[in-house]
Amino acid sequence: MKAGRWGIGALLALVVAGTATAAVAAPPAGTPDPKAVVLTAADFANGQAKDLSTKTIAGSGTLLAGYANVIGFLHPYGQSRYLALESEAFVETDAASATHDYGVLLHEYETASVRKQLLKDFTSGIKDPKVVPVAAHALGVQQSAELGFVVTDPKKKATSRNFSISVIRVDRILVLHVAAGVGRHIYKADARTFATKVVAHAATVLVPISVGVPSVSGTAQEGQTLTATSGTWGGTPTSYAYQWQNCDPTGTTCNPIANATASTYIVQPTDANLTIRVQVTATNAFGSTVETSAVTAAVAAPPPPPTTTTGP
Repeated sequence: MKAGRWGIGALLALVVAGTATAAVAAPPAGTPDPKAVVLTAADFANGQAKDLSTKTIAGSGTLLAGYANVIGFLHPYGQSRYLALESEAFVETDAASATHDYGVLLHEYETASVRKQLLKDFTSGIKDPKVVPVAAHALGVQQSAELGFVVTDPKKKATSRNFSISVIRVDRILVLHVAAGVGRHIYKADARTFATKVVAHAATVLVPISVGVPSVSGTAQEGQTLTATSGTWGGTPTSYAYQWQNCDPTGTTCNPIANATASTYIVQPTDANLTIRVQVTATNAFGSTVETSAVTAAVAAPPPPPTTTTGP
């Protein structure tokens, strides 16, 4: 969709404004994947849409990674009768940066110069178009808002075009939706449907992401204390839970040890000839992720009791 190029161009120009401009080759380990956040044809009923093009966007400044997907609707979608939707997701360094850029985007898209350029692109081929602006309004999904306009050709009153821009923030993920269609109005319900779907996607990638597995230190010997590290995580976990397990010598079959849920564990006689590992569950506001350490060496069996001899 022609106007869709303005979505990516404007967003990148605004988000990285005032930040370092050197692009990074890859986002840091533990960064949520923006590709898993954008809407695709799979988010709509079979045969209702198809994916037209995608683009990976390199990080810069507080913007770590971005991805865009353009969807074409095979039939006008919703009450707004959208024909195309560009869904763009951007992961920033933290929620504060995403909140700041959310406000910047809404402000810039409402300025006269940006709206003039958008209209110039969108109304090409129409002489003296009638334009009805749609003021920014909340969508009621996380932190989100929509604005846009409807264009009518005065010589062809039955012909109309609409253009909707939605901005959605979920923690440190910023999403931009640019929709264009042939409706005579813009209906908030359609943008809210898009926003609800993408918020659900964002929540799945904002759970803790394992960067380095937990480890166990100490000697695997009866009476000795083993200590677990929580590992390294993206997604800023707010809590960790531990579950120690004993396993067969190969570490293939493992079972939880009853009441062994602290970050330390004292090796018991029942662990003899078994290996030991720990599972760590990292949790944040979006959910939990489980990661498991390698197993220890097999716990040595206690030596047999000394034999005693009796005199004749």
